[in-house]
Amino acid sequence: MKTIFFRSAALAALGLTLGLGSCDKKLDIEPFQSIDASTALSTEANVTSAVVGLYATIGGSNLYGTNLILTPELMAADGYINFQGTFANFRQLARRLTNSDNATAAQIWQSAYQSINQSNLIIDALPVVATPSLKSRYEGEARFIRAIMYFELVRLYANQYVAGANNSQPGVPISLVPVKTIQEASVLGSRASVEAVYTQIIADLTQAATLLPANNGTYASQFTAKALLARVYLQQGNFAAARTQANDVITGSGKTLSPTLQSVFTGRNTSETLLEIQQNDQNNAGTANEGLATLFSNIGQQGRGDIQVLTAFASQYEETDARGRSQLIYVGTGTNRPAGQLRSGKYTAFGQNIPIIRLAEMYLIRAETAFRAGDAVTALADVNRVRARSGATPLTAATLTLNTILRERQLELAFEGFRLHDLKRTGTNIVTATTPPVVVPITSNILVLPIPKRETDLNPNLVQNPGY
Repeated sequence: MKTIFFRSAALAALGLTLGLGSCDKKLDIEPFQSIDASTALSTEANVTSAVVGLYATIGGSNLYGTNLILTPELMAADGYINFQGTFANFRQLARRLTNSDNATAAQIWQSAYQSINQSNLIIDALPVVATPSLKSRYEGEARFIRAIMYFELVRLYANQYVAGANNSQPGVPISLVPVKTIQEASVLGSRASVEAVYTQIIADLTQAATLLPANNGTYASQFTAKALLARVYLQQGNFAAARTQANDVITGSGKTLSPTLQSVFTGRNTSETLLEIQQNDQNNAGTANEGLATLFSNIGQQGRGDIQVLTAFASQYEETDARGRSQLIYVGTGTNRPAGQLRSGKYTAFGQNIPIIRLAEMYLIRAETAFRAGDAVTALADVNRVRARSGATPLTAATLTLNTILRERQLELAFEGFRLHDLKRTGTNIVTATTPPVVVPITSNILVLPIPKRETDLNPNLVQNPGY
């Protein structure tokens, strides 16, 4: 981990670049820039400012502002989307030609570990927080961010968790101790097992759910932690636990589905979302070469139009389904791409918020896990609740299968960073859109990101993934 933590140390030893756009005006906090490690978190006010900045770190283009959502979509792009852009890093991912120098793989790794280190710094500084409610909340938020970063890392840089196995395959390094000096940054780390990483993720989220308030404004709440736990358990194949957590969110959070799916993306902090990346026109992930709206949209002079939605996928939506071409999939009008090509309407404004966890996912988790447990009644009701919101024809008991539930996840959660992870957890191979089609095993080494070459060069204990 030398290069990651050295970079954090060199940038004022903390990596605390706290974006003004992520501040909660009610807190009236002035985020710090370039804080010295020895004094940075020595007061309650400074810790408060650091927590605000923690959310800014995960909203940048290297993480949820672009890469953590786009990368899993590109790596399973066949028959779904087509990357038309010129960026070599994204083209490699989409064409499964990734190498250990891939810029996206390096950006995610470095930025995720910087966020993890900032979480560790906040947890370490909690003794200076005198207000008990704030101390509890800040620990919960730091543990939540640390957990979600480890979850993204272990899904992208390690082989899939296998239910019932020992999962001793290499995961990612676990660091729970804050790095404050260059000397500490030079300590080399090795990869923990996938089992150990998931154990740490679940421990952090379980504790976060007890520490966080039920309502925490635009920040993570106890139900945000429970929702992420549901996602984690689902990825593990622990369906009973996933169902419990999803049910707790549905019944206890007070969240409701928004009137339309489009409103979830065009609105801000709607009744449906449990976590959003806060953006505005002045502070966002990018308007030129980065940012989801930049890469997805193709509207007049706006957007690069790099992500084309393929007709084969768009045709899976009924004509009445607002998630398809009647509303959320549109024909691009930009002059930099050929006419008549389809685009996703989920990301159409540079300053829009980015939903990361929303209630519809919880209904689909409960539907899938209920069906697997033999409760088809609950499964059918949950799937149809999601379908009805968008005007899709309700399923019937006769048409409800595991495959129709999984297909509903694809239709509802398209372009939101789920595709590769769902294919991996269900053991579904990728079939190319070529003639003749080629089957890419979902267990292929190329579907796991490489550990960045710069990291393995400087850290002999950091074993590279096979194939790189």
